[in-house]
Amino acid sequence: MHDDGFACSMIVFTRWTDQTQFYCSSIPEKSAAKDGVWKLREALKQQLALIHERVEAKKIAKLALAEVRQLLAKEEEEKVWEQRREEMAARARERVAVRMREEEEKIEREEMEKLRREKAKCPEDKGEEEEGEEEKSKKGGDKEEKSEKKGEEEEEEEEGKKEQEEDKQRTRVRQRKGEKRQNGEN
Repeated sequence: MHDDGFACSMIVFTRWTDQTQFYCSSIPEKSAAKDGVWKLREALKQQLALIHERVEAKKIAKLALAEVRQLLAKEEEEKVWEQRREEMAARARERVAVRMREEEEKIEREEMEKLRREKAKCPEDKGEEEEGEEEKSKKGGDKEEKSEKKGEEEEEEEEGKKEQEEDKQRTRVRQRKGEKRQNGEN
């Protein structure tokens, strides 16, 4: 320290001359110590601010991560519910399809039963016609043979017509089934 109370610091040490040069500042020694403390405080404050920023960033990251996890859990739950809904809808469609098939089969059986009844009635009618023909054959001659041939032809035609009607009814039933299926699916 110099006589004037100012702090001196050694700045340059010269090699060539074994002399040390001193630099005297106009700041007193007390203020230089305060300056060092002030710089240290500022550095500590900056580090503390950085630490606080990092802590806040970590908190924010944790919150964001928790929100993301929540959203993912919600989406997963929605997927599960959607899958359950789809399964239930598929089961319902399957049940409806089974019911429709059962109804179609029932209708088809009923129609086939009606056709069988009609066929069963037709031979009775034929039996009555044959009895009538026998009576006529006893009465008449060649005319009866011609009428028998015509009767047989007519019977064959009637049978052909009945078969055609049955085929038409079957196709109608099939068409109804197809329409019901389409309506059920839509």
